[in-house]
Amino acid sequence: PSVRKSLSNKLFRTEGVTSKRINFIIDEHASDSNVDDHASTSGQCYQQDKDRSWLISSLHQIYSRRYLLRRSALELFMVDRSNFFFDFGDMEARKNAYRAIIHTKPPNLNDIFLATQRAEQILKRTQLMERWANWEISNFEYLMELNTLSGRSYNDITQYPVFPWIIADYQSKVLNLDDPSAFRDLSKPVGALNPERLKKFQERYSTFEDPIIPKFHYGSHYSSAGTVLYYLFRMEPFTTLSIQLQGGKFDHADRMFSDLSGTWDSVVEDMSDVKELVPEMFYLPEVFTNINSIDFGTTQLGGKLDSVELPPWAENPVDFVHKHRKALESEHVSTHLHHWIDLIFGYKQRGKDAVMANNVFFYITYEGTVDIDKIADPVQRRAMQDQIAYFGQTPSQLLTVPHMKRKSLRDVLQLQTIFRNPSELKSYVLPNPERCNVPASTMLVSNDSIVVVDINVPAAHVALHQWQPNTPDGQGTPFLFHHGRNAASSTSGAFMRMFKGSTSSGEDYEFPRAIGFAASAIRSSAIVAVTCDKDIITGGHADCSVKLISPDGARTIESASGHLAPVTCLALSPDSNYLVTGSRDTTVILWRIHQAGFIHKKNPPEPPPATPRTPRSPLPTSPSSMSNLLETRKCRIEGPMHVLRGHLGEVISCAVGPDLGLVVSSSNMSGVLLHSLRTGRLIKKIHVAEAHAVSLSSQGIILVWSESKKRLSSFTVNGVPIATSVLSPFSGGVSCIEISMDGHFALIGTCSSSNYKCEDNTEVADHEPNKSSRKVDISEQTEIRQSVNVPSICFVDLHKLKVFHTLELGKGQDITAIALNKENTNLLVSTADKGLMVFTDPALSLKVVDQMLRLGWEGDGLLQ
Repeated sequence: PSVRKSLSNKLFRTEGVTSKRINFIIDEHASDSNVDDHASTSGQCYQQDKDRSWLISSLHQIYSRRYLLRRSALELFMVDRSNFFFDFGDMEARKNAYRAIIHTKPPNLNDIFLATQRAEQILKRTQLMERWANWEISNFEYLMELNTLSGRSYNDITQYPVFPWIIADYQSKVLNLDDPSAFRDLSKPVGALNPERLKKFQERYSTFEDPIIPKFHYGSHYSSAGTVLYYLFRMEPFTTLSIQLQGGKFDHADRMFSDLSGTWDSVVEDMSDVKELVPEMFYLPEVFTNINSIDFGTTQLGGKLDSVELPPWAENPVDFVHKHRKALESEHVSTHLHHWIDLIFGYKQRGKDAVMANNVFFYITYEGTVDIDKIADPVQRRAMQDQIAYFGQTPSQLLTVPHMKRKSLRDVLQLQTIFRNPSELKSYVLPNPERCNVPASTMLVSNDSIVVVDINVPAAHVALHQWQPNTPDGQGTPFLFHHGRNAASSTSGAFMRMFKGSTSSGEDYEFPRAIGFAASAIRSSAIVAVTCDKDIITGGHADCSVKLISPDGARTIESASGHLAPVTCLALSPDSNYLVTGSRDTTVILWRIHQAGFIHKKNPPEPPPATPRTPRSPLPTSPSSMSNLLETRKCRIEGPMHVLRGHLGEVISCAVGPDLGLVVSSSNMSGVLLHSLRTGRLIKKIHVAEAHAVSLSSQGIILVWSESKKRLSSFTVNGVPIATSVLSPFSGGVSCIEISMDGHFALIGTCSSSNYKCEDNTEVADHEPNKSSRKVDISEQTEIRQSVNVPSICFVDLHKLKVFHTLELGKGQDITAIALNKENTNLLVSTADKGLMVFTDPALSLKVVDQMLRLGWEGDGLLQ
């Protein structure tokens, strides 16, 4: 038997593992009396909860977990990014369940979890610390990884992820992140930040004498169920949990979270308040707003408790979260964050080093100090469980030696992108444009090649050029470039010449062309994308299919069908694992893309995890389709995974973000729709009058372009408006948009004429939320107007939508496509006059070469 834990409920289940599935069946006869439930945030078992079953192949990670300081639980992380927490009651049952799961050899389970369950070993094997030190992952990502490894979980409110206070200035009108005094001292625990208060804590430690209870500095903890609910009570399920914790009502309004400045003052002055923060403070503006219009009570001064009062330097909750996250990722915090990690997860957590660092908490917060199973008296046992559950629990210790420092920012070349210093960029026109396959509809820039697809999609010519960035050619160009082979040099090219007869030298250089019959009136750049494997995916076919095309011959590798009308737009996820396609049939379809050489298992494909189940195809299924399951499993394009509905007209743009679990799409009739990638359900509708193009940033920003209004708009993943910018005067149109790797910037290519159909529709006013979400409009954004020349490439800050740099091109050089390499150090631009150019910082290239030479690189070039 096991107990599935979540923030909103707790379910008693019988667990079983077969060779193909993990099954958890609700035990309707189980009662709270035979399972320790005092740490459960809710003892309710809701009727809508059903038996659950997962394919073994869907398991990605498995962690040993503590529950009430016992190693009796497991947390399963699935491929679709869902996760589940199960308490088995005792360590032996947990070990048996773990062995049963591992014995099935889950194909997608990371090998590290087959080798060990020890958190410190997983940290070492994954090289997370080294990746963080080299700036390969952000401070936020690293702290989340450490929380996960140390047993903190979103599924257990008593062990919720903990984040540090970062900023110490909540009074200034402008937050100066270049001023060290604006930051909290990360080398000290919260209780030691105030020297006068620290003396009292030290005196308590030195004078405390008890034969059973060890000495301690702090009688409260930096992370507990009460701390989590204090910050998050404005949102469900935390609103309900807060009421339950307080015996059926909210706490007094004066004791609830109402003012950031006041909370910080309490944290540095109050003898019983040493709480840190929760992750939501760095990414979720809704935690500061009474989005559900709940009556939280009245303060002693007669004021209604509503939204959180923000510091003067924050314009609104969205702006606060942006600046708070920016502070977390700043160079100052990066330089000192390892000290805080030592206190919470590292060698200063326990022992003499903890005493020296003034970092000792009450003994029952530490793992191994209490053995609940050895407490025979049921009354004492329940009392101890209550204390553990609500007093706070210290994370599992991950390090017993000092944590390494992070590299200096100036020593990390991969962060020196074109967005950091765009004024230093220089353009380099690639020679022989007739051999470049331009103008292009889309391009891919990798570390060894450039894929160029021309504008004749879906029957497009495809070129595969070779290049080597950051390798000077000796003639003033900071890269090497070699034109790809033309169709005339291949067998297919010879076959074509047999029918075409003799050709001139100019026509001789014609690249391989894909076979395709185009539907009418579809913008070419909207129906083509290139995967990380350099394969091309095209839509716009008259047979309503999407096709996978090879880059080295334009051969059709595969064709997939699901729509009832031609595909009018498509988009790949940044990792090329997911594809979304929009169609004139008003649907959006989610597909899974497998890499070349992928070998499918023989078991049937996993159904979507939606409840009720999302249709896998708009076409009715027939018995004969079951016989084709194994054949389907061999395909590189797997799906449809979900058919996403809600649009009332032709879908004209789409985007997908697996890390955000989101699919974004737009149509002239329905505005912008947000669907869940995991379940396929419609999450939210963003009411905009026009949305001719949508893009999705890794930071959770949705960018929308309205062609007729010349308006850029940005929204959070919850549909909250962030900023609006009108390009005026602006006589042209937007031809392409590229989002930076870090998700903070966008590149916008402009041209002299519009590429979009602009229809007159009687729509609701821009950004007007529906009645149920009116309170969510918390940004109070103001519209800015900016002048943009045509043709040009605009560098845009996604938070404010301000153009902070422009690359202006000459007359007739309308932008048709742009592409960034993975490191965002090189920008490739295709123009309507058949030009292909590279923008890069030559000084950065020299730095890269110098570093590579120091590492022993011998400078092997391209084909001689």
